[in-house]
Amino acid sequence: MIFNSVTYLLYLVLVVCLFWLLPQRPRLWMILCASLMFYGFWRPEFLIVMLVSAGSDFFVARQIEVSTVAKHRWRWLLISLCVNLGLLFYFKYLFFVLDNAVATLHFFGYQSLQTPVVDIVLPLGISFYTFQTISYTVDVYRKVIPAEKDIVLYGCFVTFFPQLVAGPILRGGELLGQLVAKPSFKLDLFASGLQRIIFGLFLKVVLADNIAPLVNSGFDQSVSGLSALDVLTLAFLFGFQIYFDFAGYSHIAIGSARLMGISFPENFNFPYMSSSPREFWRRWHISLSSWIRDYLYLPLMGEKVRSQSSDGLAVVASNSV
Repeated sequence: MIFNSVTYLLYLVLVVCLFWLLPQRPRLWMILCASLMFYGFWRPEFLIVMLVSAGSDFFVARQIEVSTVAKHRWRWLLISLCVNLGLLFYFKYLFFVLDNAVATLHFFGYQSLQTPVVDIVLPLGISFYTFQTISYTVDVYRKVIPAEKDIVLYGCFVTFFPQLVAGPILRGGELLGQLVAKPSFKLDLFASGLQRIIFGLFLKVVLADNIAPLVNSGFDQSVSGLSALDVLTLAFLFGFQIYFDFAGYSHIAIGSARLMGISFPENFNFPYMSSSPREFWRRWHISLSSWIRDYLYLPLMGEKVRSQSSDGLAVVASNSV
């Protein structure tokens, strides 16, 4: 199910209506079932991959919280990283590594070797939910948030459909607290959500999808038939195509969540208006760049990390049972 489809819009109307009509516990079950249905609409078998990633982190986080020995806590965290990064490597990078390894061996004279035939279909959104569950486990390890005891609420956090396949990448403290308590209905937030969805559809359907044929036809041509101006034009068009496509999906995700009174952090902030590569990095896919900063770069540098993905959304720890 893709955002720019009539199926998704009808599905969203039904889910939003049920969200505001149901009490807390049935509402959480509805979100979980609806999110699994949304993800399984494309390839139901890939639900297993997502549930393995989510289930392992739910169990590991509980073990980290009850462990009092630092060595044991680290071992549990290592298990989480191995499971999640192992799944990500297998589905996303295994063929790339094998292909480059064979190419390297060819360079050294082993011409008889061929790249193994690996028929791997990339699960939709695997990077997003993998990074999300890793951040949850690491935050529990850092004692930023407690380990969630309600597996249904935790399942809603991992599978919440607006951000499941295209981000933004959320953290436990940003979403768990919003899911556990039913928000009060605010007309201005609801209207803002509709505006974001319409704007996102405009970016995706009107701009990105109309630029794509031009870019594809240009890339299909022989390089010898392209002038320097053609190459420059194609580069600019492709840059705007991927921006409008990705930003459009992010706007629809943020708008869909707002229809249910749930706030997501912004994911793009006019990146092409940046005055430096560093500023561009901070404006493009903000939740991913902040994730890399807080869960990879700063820990390696031994510096203090932040517990939220952007300045606009504070961390709220969930203590539900």
